[in-house]
Order: sequence, then C-alpha cells, then structure tokens
Amino acid sequence: MKKTEQLTLQLPANPEYIPIATFSAKRCAESVGFPDGDIGRISLAMEEAFAHALEFGYGGDAETLQISIFRTALGISLAIKFHGLPLKIDQLPKYDPSRAMAHGDVTGISLMLIEKMLDRTSFSTDSGGYRKVSMEKFLPAKIVEETNIPQRSKTSSSLECTLRLARPEDAEPISRLAFQSHDNVLFSEHIYYPERVCEMISEEEMVSVVFETNDTHEMVAHGALLKSAPGAQVEELTFGIVSPKFRSQGGATAMADFLEKNAVDRGVYAIEVFAVTSHVHSQRSVLSNNFMESGLLVGTSPASHSWGDHKDDKMRIGNVIYTKRLKEFEVKELHIPEQHKQIVERIYAAHSLKIKIDYTPDKEPELEEVTKLWSTTDFVEGWSMIGIESYGKDVLAQVSDRLRHACSQGISAIQMALPLEDPATPMMAGRFEEMGFFFAGVCPVHDCHENLILQYINEPFTDYESIHVHSDLAHEIKQYVMACDPRSSDQGPPK
Repeated sequence: MKKTEQLTLQLPANPEYIPIATFSAKRCAESVGFPDGDIGRISLAMEEAFAHALEFGYGGDAETLQISIFRTALGISLAIKFHGLPLKIDQLPKYDPSRAMAHGDVTGISLMLIEKMLDRTSFSTDSGGYRKVSMEKFLPAKIVEETNIPQRSKTSSSLECTLRLARPEDAEPISRLAFQSHDNVLFSEHIYYPERVCEMISEEEMVSVVFETNDTHEMVAHGALLKSAPGAQVEELTFGIVSPKFRSQGGATAMADFLEKNAVDRGVYAIEVFAVTSHVHSQRSVLSNNFMESGLLVGTSPASHSWGDHKDDKMRIGNVIYTKRLKEFEVKELHIPEQHKQIVERIYAAHSLKIKIDYTPDKEPELEEVTKLWSTTDFVEGWSMIGIESYGKDVLAQVSDRLRHACSQGISAIQMALPLEDPATPMMAGRFEEMGFFFAGVCPVHDCHENLILQYINEPFTDYESIHVHSDLAHEIKQYVMACDPRSSDQGPPK
C-alpha cells in the first residue's frame, strides 16, 4: 500500500460481510509491512468495529457501512462510518470481567478490544446522523527506521524485566494482559476471569510464570503449564501471552525454558501443546522449542469470538498436537490397529522412540465385565474426551451412550483415548470407527501411558483447506486424518 493509496468499501450492514472487512484490513496491513502479531490485532479491531457498528447502528436492509483504510506516516489508519445512535461512548458501561464471570454480561467488550488492539482510537458523530470509529496502528520502531518513515520519539528500545513464578495476587493483571494482547484466536475462557486464574494458581492446577518490568512492575508476558487432571503427569503448555511492547525480546522462549525446567524439577513426564491451525505461526514457535507432532484434532477449538449474536457462523479451528517427553521413554510393546500401522510407526520414529509393535492378537482378548473409563467435557469450548482405562463387555454400550449424550448437548468434537498397551485396542478401535470415530494421533495422556487418539466430529463438514500446517510431518498427518474421516469423499485410511 503506497502512501497515496486509499481503500474504500461500502458494505451492507450485515454480519456476513465481516470477513470482507477483516480481509481487507489484513491485506493492507501486510502491504504496509506490519509483523504477523500486529496484523492479527488490526484484523480483530476491524472485526470488533464492524460488530460495534451493527450493535449500535439503526439496522435495516438498506443500511450500509462505509469503510476506509489508508497508510499514514506512522503506520495505518482505519475508519468505519455508519448511521447510528448519537451515544456518548465515554459514558457507556465498561466491560467488567467480574460481571462476565458471574452473569455472562460482556457489555462493552467490543469497545475495550478496539481500544486495546490499536494505538489510537476515537469515536465521533458526523453530520447526517452518521457515527464514526477511527483507528490507528503504528509500525514497530524497527520497521519505521528501515522504511525511513518519520517516527515518534521513544524512551527505550527494550524493557528491563524480571521473570518469576506467578502468585495468586497476579490474577487480575494476567487476565487484563490476555485481553490486551491476544490475536484472532482466543484462549480457553478461564484466563479472562481473575477469580478463576487466582483459583488455578492457588490450587496448583496451573504453574504460571510472568515477566514484569523492573521500574513500574507492569506485567508484560505470561505463560503456564496446565494440569488436565489432579496429579496429572502430562501437562499442557498454554496461555502464552506477550504484550506488544515486549515482543521480539526473547520473552516467549525464556518462559518456555523456565516452565520446562520447572516441570523437570517436579517430575512431570511430558509436556503437550495444542497449536491452532488457523495459521502456522504458533506451530513454528512450538517446533523451535523441540516439540514434535503427535496428531491432528479437527474442529476442537471455537472460531474467533465475535462477542455478538453470530459467533456460530464461523468454522471451528483444528489443533496440531505436539509432545515433548521429559523423562526417558521405556521401550514398550504397543498394540496398534493394523490399519494405522504406517502412520503410527512414522510418528514414533519422528520422536526417536523405539517401540515393539503387536498388530493382531493371537485370539480375541477376554474383556472384563465392567468398563473402566473417564471423561471430561468443556461446554464453552465445545469438546469432550473419553478415556478408556480397561475394556469391559459393556464398553460399546457405554461409549455409544456417552457419544449420543454429547451430541445431544451440542458438543462439536468428541475424542477418545485408547490404551495402546492393552491387547484389546486393535479390535476395539475398529468397533469405535464403525460408530464414526476416526484417527487423530498417538500420545501419552495424564497417566503417562501411550494412547491411540480417535475423534468424532458432530458437524456435517470440515473444510480441510482451511487447516494450515507447517511441517512435512504435519502435512502427512493431515492428509491421513482427512482420508480416515468418514465424512470426507475419500473414505478409509490411505493404502
């Protein structure tokens, strides 16, 4: 985008046109030269401004929104103009996390996100009954210098910060940091509620680390290891948040290293990461920390929150499963379904793990009378997990009942963890696949045992073209998962 160029759009006041506005903002930001993180913030600000215009506009079939985007000396300027109520923005209710947690009241969140994503925001009333949201984002200092664009004076090129374990009293600044610094895909909702964050730290559900500035003690980065169950020996690396002012200073890597050392000291067996597939940036970061792909979950995460009435219009997001084992892997005999032999061997070989594989039992294994299993559900995220501890004669009935119950509750993605050290797994995996489950990956679960992961997607269609993966192994896993998906045209595992 040249300095003299300006993009103008006139779009119907309809949420279906939000992707056009955000795509335009994204491409213009890319053309100006913004880094990926800022591009995400610019796109999100445009999405929230569009949502704000719909919420406070007069509506009607004939109403339109006027959007303009142009380059400035310091970065990019965006504006959205609409017919709307002449409200005084500074007197509207502000977003209150405590009310959101207690009452589900997210009033004011669009305004807050618009202001936090960008460097300058203003709301004004124009003639003719128009209201206008004006937004500006400045290029990072380094890019400004390289492109010889005049820049504002800056006080420091880097921040002096201290890395430490988080304390319960850090809960509110952690939640505020999450609101200020996320990109298009939001984390699990827990991180946005200070009371919940305080509880997780106090109860040791989560080991958190933060970077805070030495002079003002402002929190500028956060990362955590999260337990999936009490006493779990496999923990999830998540809630990685870095303030824009602290980017490119090695904070994310330092936090990951700190948390990994902490996990080793606590005797944790493995760390896992679920990297979104809406982009590959987080996948690259995970790979740089020596994690390896273990599988692909389809449609597990909700799409970017629009915080409005139309959030169900968007496709759900997949996750690449990454694993790093912190303890020595003992050679184990694993019972792998014959149909998944090649991909499972490929994954374990990529992890440099030696395994003994038995594909077909000599005879049909004897089952216990009653199945032992566990399950967990996240209704907000829309996923459920069923884990088999031991197979009983009632296992198909139990799993069928839980699957039917999850689908009736609107759960979009149901996963199963099948113990690979159990000789019955090859036979039972085929039975579950007859129910509509299909391959997702292999990885340890909270009890350290290796498991075959299957998945069931309670949606008629998955757009695999929208699933972006970075490495060759991830591409191989994606193609295999797509071929196994009974909803796809190419059914059955690759030959």
